[in-house]
Amino acid sequence: MRDATKFYTGLDGAFYTMVGCYKRWSFSLTRLRKQALIAHEYSLSSTEKTEQQLTAEILTLRKPTRGAGTGDTEYLLMGILCEICHRIMGMRPYVEQIMGALAMNQNVAIQMQTGEGKTITAALAAVMAGWRGGPCHVVTSNDYLAKRDAELMAPLFTRCGLTVGAVISGMVSPERRATYNKDVVYSTSKELLADFLRDRMAEHEEASISCDRIRAILTNGADSGKVMRGIHTAIIDEADSVLVDEATVPLIIAIPGGNPLLNDAVRSAFKLSEQLESGKDYILNEQAKYVTFTESGNSFIERMAIELPAAWRHFDRSSYLVKQAIIARFCYHRDVHYVVDKEKVVIVDEKTGRMMDGRSWNGGLHQAVEVKENVENSDPTHAHIKMSFQMFFRMYTNLSGMSGTLQNVEKELWTVYNLPVVRIPTHAPKQLISYPEIVCKTVDEKWNAIIDNVKLHSTGGKAVLIGVRSVKDSEQLYTRLLDSGFYATVLNALRHEEEAIIISGAGRQAQITIATNMAGRGTDIRVEPEVLAAGGLHVIATERHESRRVDMQLFGRTARQGVPGSAQMIVSLEDEIIKLFSPRYLKPLLSFFADYGQKMNPIVIWFQVVQYHAEKTISRVRKKLLEQDLALSKALSFTKY
Repeated sequence: MRDATKFYTGLDGAFYTMVGCYKRWSFSLTRLRKQALIAHEYSLSSTEKTEQQLTAEILTLRKPTRGAGTGDTEYLLMGILCEICHRIMGMRPYVEQIMGALAMNQNVAIQMQTGEGKTITAALAAVMAGWRGGPCHVVTSNDYLAKRDAELMAPLFTRCGLTVGAVISGMVSPERRATYNKDVVYSTSKELLADFLRDRMAEHEEASISCDRIRAILTNGADSGKVMRGIHTAIIDEADSVLVDEATVPLIIAIPGGNPLLNDAVRSAFKLSEQLESGKDYILNEQAKYVTFTESGNSFIERMAIELPAAWRHFDRSSYLVKQAIIARFCYHRDVHYVVDKEKVVIVDEKTGRMMDGRSWNGGLHQAVEVKENVENSDPTHAHIKMSFQMFFRMYTNLSGMSGTLQNVEKELWTVYNLPVVRIPTHAPKQLISYPEIVCKTVDEKWNAIIDNVKLHSTGGKAVLIGVRSVKDSEQLYTRLLDSGFYATVLNALRHEEEAIIISGAGRQAQITIATNMAGRGTDIRVEPEVLAAGGLHVIATERHESRRVDMQLFGRTARQGVPGSAQMIVSLEDEIIKLFSPRYLKPLLSFFADYGQKMNPIVIWFQVVQYHAEKTISRVRKKLLEQDLALSKALSFTKY
């Protein structure tokens, strides 16, 4: 069991990292395959057994597995489970899927390529966890997948004597409580953490009223406001996204409250920010979203603070609001970081491209963005209780996960979550053709190159999936394709309702689909036979992300389960990653090499260096935030963490 309060640094951290490397190296894939083969062979030998015989074997074998859940008993149980899966679902899990499920039952994260059947693998691991006892939470990317997978796998869980349900947004407390009482619960990380924090609040309120607390004890908690029955086992799909990319963003249970003075102050500060000159009055670091005032800027604010409400005229408070206004103007962009939907500013998750309705930036930043977009100011919220996903998932007794892209985060998963990474081999060899990366000088040149690439592959009979970074880029490319005589389907935060249908149909012949990062996960693209004959699905990435794993997730949409496919990266020197992480003085040199050629372009190496630097920078930020969370938790014994 991991200790959620410990995080090793310095020499201790170096030694702990070495232990993690040993754990990864010592985990024998050969031994794991032998174990999976035992289960697979026992599954095949059970085909003639009656339903009553299978049930009797489960009841007999389950008893020794409560607790440790290892040894030959586990492999025999897995074999019976595979036979049941074949009878109920019409598919017999293959050896690699069994390997993945057995590995996750040993509290590891498995790297399993996209299209290899992770849904079945997670279900197998969840059944085994349910048989051992204790609540099991299967964490998915979104509500749609949580509901879909719970309903899809319900016959399997029911046949195995387990109950299953899904907790999704919009459910009321009685529904949530009833679902959490089931053996296996599918949900998102956001819903799980939000319910955990609300339970903490309810627990705090009960503790403050002794008679209510006594009543809760006497009634076994029936009168309490809590909905969860504990956090014991978590199986996380797309573990790199949940445990790494989104892990440091705290989930905040906030209380809305009217503050007309703040709204007035934000509007006044925004007007003041428009009178300041970049470089002369302030220096803006777009990468860190940080503003530093010069002497002239400080003097201006001291003189003009009189225009703010009295409570905000102190230099520190007025300068803070002006900084927030500058950041809102130049660091947060419409259809990239947020969208305006129904006269309301809605944050867009940069990792998934999905709208995050109900969330807001704090410190007056959200109100500053609303002033920028000329929409009505929303009431600011006050944080009541919060916790990062890093802190939350470290509290689970048993933690495991899976993803097709755990490269470059093995060390972080071990140091933060005590999770070694095991690579599961593919069931069939991958037939992916990776074309050389194309580097363009300008964004306009990049769009033209993409359109030429679409023409080349779609007219040849392939389906084309184009991954873009923002809503703005998706709409711009859509317009350009229309002007060039190509019709495309667009999937972004503004057109998310039909996500599963759009993505599942992206494999039709000559189909062109433009999608933000939300297309990367959860739904299989059904590629038509005619498309496979022409070479399969062709994927185009239009920009490198701060993490190579996000790029790999997009390329993982094609060439799945041994079928053919192709992928290509087309980028420009005006892309966001170059602006934020590459020195400006190198731009002339980069422009020179942009004419070098497409096949052996030295700039490609520089893009990789910049991407590596961005990954390391963000990783250090995550580590620092976790250290701060732990330090705060230890310093304040009464904290709500």
